[in-house]
Amino acid sequence: MNPVNDLKDLLELALTDGHGPSPGQRADPAADLARGRRMLRRRRLAGLAGVTAAVLCGALVPLALQGHARATPAAAPRPAQSRPSTAPAGSGQTRTVALVAWEGTQPPGYRVGEMPKGWVVQGSNPYRLTIAPAHDPSTNPDDFIGKLVVMLQSRDVTSPPTQGTPQPVNGRPGMFDVQGNTQILTFQIGGGQWVVIQAPVSLGWNSAELAQFASGVQVLVTAQQGRG
Repeated sequence: MNPVNDLKDLLELALTDGHGPSPGQRADPAADLARGRRMLRRRRLAGLAGVTAAVLCGALVPLALQGHARATPAAAPRPAQSRPSTAPAGSGQTRTVALVAWEGTQPPGYRVGEMPKGWVVQGSNPYRLTIAPAHDPSTNPDDFIGKLVVMLQSRDVTSPPTQGTPQPVNGRPGMFDVQGNTQILTFQIGGGQWVVIQAPVSLGWNSAELAQFASGVQVLVTAQQGRG
C-alpha cells in the first residue's frame, strides 16, 4: 500500500460531501486528515453493519417461515360418511320401541298384555283398538297412519289370508306381510275368528316381535267385525 496515495485519499474524503472547511477558513491539513480518517471508519462500519443485517435477515426469514408453517393447523379429517341402513323393514335390526307390560285402563272390546313403551290407548270401540305415541299429533283414533291398530277381520273376507309369510301366534296360524310403511299380521284365535293387527314399520319390530304383542291381545265378546 502506498502511504502517499492513502494520505491523498483521506484528504479528498475529508473535503467531499460538505465536510471540508467553510469558505474563507484557513486550510488545516492535520484537521482534514483527522476528518478523513473518521469518515473512513464510519463508512467501513456502515458497510459491515449492512453485511451483518443481510446475513441476519437471511437466517431469520427461513425461521419465520418455518414458525408460520408450524403454526398452521393441519386440515381436519373428514368424518366418515354414514351409510343408509340396508336392513329390510321389520327385520328387527332398527328396533327403537320396546314392548312393556301394560298397566293402564283396558279398553272395551279388546285387552292387551303389552304396549310399545311410551305409547297409549288413543281410542277403542267394538270395531277397533287404536294405540299411538303419547304425543302423536293426530288424536283421531280413526286415523291409523303411524299407529298400532287391532281389529277383527272384515266380515266380507271369507277365507284365511294367503299373502305374506307364515307367522304363528300362540301356536295358531298367522300370516305376516309388509305393505309400504305398514306391517300387517293376521292370525286366528281360539274361537276360529281372525284378528288383524296393523303396525307402523317405524316401530322397528320384526314379525316375531309383532307376534309377541299379538299374543297378549284378547278379543272380548263385545268386539264386532267391520265391513269392507
